[in-house]
Amino acid sequence: MKNEVLIYFFFGEDNFRINKEIEKIKSGTLAKDQYDFNYDKLISPSLPEFLNIAESYPAFAEKRIVQIEDVDDSFLNDENMIVYIKSPSPSTIVIFYYSGTKVNENWKFFKELKNKDYFKFHKIRLLYDNEIPSYIKNLAKEKGLKLSDESAYYIMRYTGNNILNIDSELDKIASGINTGGAKAEAKTEISVDRIKPLISFSKKFSVFDLTDKILDRDLKAAFSMFNVLYGDGEEPIKIISILYGEIRKLHRAKMQDRSGINLETILITNSVLPFLKNKFIKRLSSFKIQELKKTVKLLENADLKLKTTSYPPDLIFEEFIFKLSRL
Repeated sequence: MKNEVLIYFFFGEDNFRINKEIEKIKSGTLAKDQYDFNYDKLISPSLPEFLNIAESYPAFAEKRIVQIEDVDDSFLNDENMIVYIKSPSPSTIVIFYYSGTKVNENWKFFKELKNKDYFKFHKIRLLYDNEIPSYIKNLAKEKGLKLSDESAYYIMRYTGNNILNIDSELDKIASGINTGGAKAEAKTEISVDRIKPLISFSKKFSVFDLTDKILDRDLKAAFSMFNVLYGDGEEPIKIISILYGEIRKLHRAKMQDRSGINLETILITNSVLPFLKNKFIKRLSSFKIQELKKTVKLLENADLKLKTTSYPPDLIFEEFIFKLSRL
């Protein structure tokens, strides 16, 4: 069994990516026509039910797969389970999909499997915002699409970190580009202009468009845009958080510029993407350091009010925009 994984354990917050990993295991182990007799998905099974299937021989295949969901520590730590995992069937791959976001690695189950070559432990967390564009590009590649950095960033701005929505939008893009029998060339990079007509959004603009208006000092448009977004259920505290990050980045860049650091280094250290370079430089020149400091203070005050008072959130944010216009 050396170097052959027979037991997988998945848990975490990102159900989409967990299911993607499980599908890879299934498709890499069984052909489609082998699923009916060799793939079992057990929801809250009894231990005898699991053992009966796990210890059975596969039918017309080298392996069988048993996927188990919704089990607790009493199931995993049962003595009969411990006996099985000490010497698992070499013809069965067992995939545990634990619904919790945390597990106790001191359970007997994990202690027994620790350092075993045939066991893989996967904790799959939600992606950080800075990881999403790369993930979008990789997911697009699986669908036969090659996205530019700008295209991936554009999709992220409108879907946020919801991987399920991202996957859906990529399917729409792939379908739109491949209509009429002309399939997308995986080697040809797809530009933003080509994907814009293919994505259907529920809103005419997003929280990122609002932050753009504020950073571009178009506060009248920002005020109107906020009212629409708030009416659609957008949370002011989320807008504050995104805007705070952008303002702090500009302030840091301004201080670096004052210290004599060259522009290219400033762009790199502040993770400014190449296609956002001109926009960032324009904003950098339009703000003075004192204005950025005051803006940060206004944001911190608004954030504190949103978290500690009973004032209506929309009025707190509208007050922030009004005060910003007076700087």
